[in-house]
Amino acid sequence: MDDMVSIGELAHSTGVSRRMLRHWEQVGLLEPAAVDAATGYRRYADSQVGRVRTVASLRALGFGLEKIADLLEPGLTESRLRTLLREREQELARAIAQDSARLTEVRTRLAALERGSGTIMNGLMLVPLPALRLRALQAHVRDETEIPRAASRLLTALRAGWGPQDADADVVLLYDGTSDESIVVTAGTTAATPARGLEVVEVPPVPEGVSVAFEERPADVGDAWVALDAALHDRGLRTTGVYRQVTARGAVTLQAGVRPLH
Repeated sequence: MDDMVSIGELAHSTGVSRRMLRHWEQVGLLEPAAVDAATGYRRYADSQVGRVRTVASLRALGFGLEKIADLLEPGLTESRLRTLLREREQELARAIAQDSARLTEVRTRLAALERGSGTIMNGLMLVPLPALRLRALQAHVRDETEIPRAASRLLTALRAGWGPQDADADVVLLYDGTSDESIVVTAGTTAATPARGLEVVEVPPVPEGVSVAFEERPADVGDAWVALDAALHDRGLRTTGVYRQVTARGAVTLQAGVRPLH
C-alpha cells in the first residue's frame, strides 16, 4: 500500500497551495485517499503526487478544470483528446494574434512618441498665445480619459453643419480643466461659418505660453502632451490653464500657458 501524506506535505512536494488542493477536491479532480472522521484531516496516497503535478501542468497550459477532468478520465478516447487539444490550440492561436496586435500597437506608439519628442525638442517655442474667437460646441466631462470621445463627438457635430466653403477651415480643440467640477471640452473654428447651433467662445490671450507645431497629427495626442510636459520640466516649467490643439491644413499645433514648477 502507498505511503500516506498530509495535505501540507502534498502541497510542499508539488508546489500547489492547500487552498488549490481543496478546490480541486471540491470539483472532483483530487479525491483524498482517506479522511479522518473525527478531525477531518485529509491523507493522500504518495502516488497521488503525480496526479497533482499533471493537473498543475495542464493548468499551466491554460486548460480549464472541466477539460482537465476529461483529459484525466480513464476512458478518454483518441477522438476526444484530439478535440480538446485542437480547441486549446485555437484558443492559444487567438491569444497570440491578439498579443501580437497589442505589441504592434505599443511599438507604433513608442515610435510615434520618439518622433514627437524629437519634434518637441526642435520646435518648442515659448511665446505669447493670441486671443481666439471661436464658433463652437462644448461638452463637460469628469475625467481626462473621457476627453477623446467627447472631442470626437463634438468635431463630428461641428463639421456636420459646415458648407463647402468651410472644408479647409481651421479647427480648434480646447481642454479647460481649471474647474474642480468638470473639464470643459470645446470644438470650434475661427471660420465665419453660418451654421446654426454654435455659440461664440472667447479665449483670452496668454502672455506666457508654449507652442509646438507638428507637420501631421501625432498618433496619440495625449502622448504628445506628456512629451511636451517632460520637455518643459527640464526648463523648470509646466503647462497650465486652457490647453489648445489647433489643426490647420493637416498640421497640428499644441499650445498652453506655462508657469514655473515651484
